[in-house]
Amino acid sequence: MSSAPKERKRVGEILELEREIQKRWEETKAFEEESPLEEKPPKFMTTFPFPYMNGRLHLGHTFTLAKCDFAVGYYRLKGRKCLFPFAFHCTGMPIKACADKLNREMLMYGNPPNFSEGNDVEEIVEENGSVNENELDDITRDKAKGKKSKAVAKTVAAKFQWQIMESLGLTNEEIAKFSSAEHWLTYFPEKCE
Repeated sequence: MSSAPKERKRVGEILELEREIQKRWEETKAFEEESPLEEKPPKFMTTFPFPYMNGRLHLGHTFTLAKCDFAVGYYRLKGRKCLFPFAFHCTGMPIKACADKLNREMLMYGNPPNFSEGNDVEEIVEENGSVNENELDDITRDKAKGKKSKAVAKTVAAKFQWQIMESLGLTNEEIAKFSSAEHWLTYFPEKCE
């Protein structure tokens, strides 16, 4: 005899309880707070460095977010007025810079690019004198900076933006679409849901 129907029944009960509690929170505005102008009652505010939507979210985002969420819950129980502003966004230069790098790589190496083993970043800059070295920041190596363990763990062994996108499991056809900054705004946010 299988216990699957019994387990699903329990999950259903938990989900129903969750809906009831969330409705109660919505009605009582349990998580809405106005910032008082006076010094009393005591206040607590935390923020979260919102994930920039130029990649997929990962467990590290949840871990950091949970710290803020727990702190707000704790201080709210202690009677403080707690503010926790939070949002996702998709604006700014990181997306534009990545799109520009993909455009440059397709211009220099074709679509899909053929990165030959012999080409190094310095050779590329010499051959294409118009390429701005500041724009090659993800490709070039900065030997003056030491390697930190967290940075090393996050680093993909790729020196081109195209290779970084491949490491996310994207096909060549999909990667080419990312040469438009607008495509970034529609692709990754839906992966966040």
